[in-house]
Amino acid sequence: MKHLKILLDKYYEAPEIFQAGRYWKSYEKIIINEVEKADVNQLRSGVYPIFGTFGFSESVYHYHPDMPFHLKLIKIIIRSLFITKKSYLPYSLRLSDIREMAYKNCITQGELANLKPISEIETSTFGNPSDLFEINGKKYTMQFLNFYIRLCFAQRHLKFTGTETVVELGSGSGFQVEVLKKVFPNLTILCFDLPYPLVLCEKYLSESLGNHIVIKSSDTLSWTDLNGIEEGKVHMLGNWKFPLLGNYNFDTFWNAASFGEMEPSIVKNYLNYVLGTCDSIYLLQARNGKESSQKSGVITPIRFSDYEDMLGDYYLINSSDAYEAHRKMSQSGGYFQAVWKKESTIIGFKYGVVA
Repeated sequence: MKHLKILLDKYYEAPEIFQAGRYWKSYEKIIINEVEKADVNQLRSGVYPIFGTFGFSESVYHYHPDMPFHLKLIKIIIRSLFITKKSYLPYSLRLSDIREMAYKNCITQGELANLKPISEIETSTFGNPSDLFEINGKKYTMQFLNFYIRLCFAQRHLKFTGTETVVELGSGSGFQVEVLKKVFPNLTILCFDLPYPLVLCEKYLSESLGNHIVIKSSDTLSWTDLNGIEEGKVHMLGNWKFPLLGNYNFDTFWNAASFGEMEPSIVKNYLNYVLGTCDSIYLLQARNGKESSQKSGVITPIRFSDYEDMLGDYYLINSSDAYEAHRKMSQSGGYFQAVWKKESTIIGFKYGVVA
């Protein structure tokens, strides 16, 4: 991809603080090689498992109810002789059961958040998603439902009206942006990311939302300010362009999971450009930080208490364990999601929930 090389050249020219930390350095060359030769029509098919590191991960839970009768009989005999009080699967669940429960959870959470219901939107089929299924005539993947659930939590505290400006750092696959725009078509969104996920995210969003909605990174590459922002559009920018936010007032800063892949000093640098200029902050992160060892992962894990210290004059409105549509998000220590608001936007009194 010629454009990827152009982005990489600009990225490598940027100050070191905007370069990937140790966590991503171990993936960088492999990912770049895969992006350069990738068939974008297969982004979500599972053909490129390395792309799962930034969100293109839609693996299917395999269940085989239609196995030959003789194999079923053998399993029944084995279970009856050697395994007592154990179901064929936990609670005898089928894949269709899990999907239906996740969908109904989205219905309930959407009602609680007063959001456009999941039944009125659907995922794009671009990229040949391996986990595609249909409920009531609409197409979904579990990932699409998961990102809707994230929005449900955020909306209960952010209360988007639909005309806000949202800045997301680490947009990854673009699935969250897809959900945001399908629920709130008039949102203005700025997506910042490293070059290699950025080009794939841009392609995906251009296909899922429409070319006319996405301002390409080739257009923003020469920007020296944000005067070119177009209301209601999605704008793709390299992460090294983040300092342009220094004097740009907007509504919500959004980061899910990617801060945990950075060193605390890098996180603090990014936050310095948005503190004071945005009204609210949504974070979904590993509660005790991402994996770390002497040779790989992050050097210093960033924890919930670090975010609280860095956010200064922003007040914690609510924090809870993070859930996907069908399960609690897992990792040692688990994940949290939280919303902070600038003190000046909280009228009359302070309130919050400690994590």
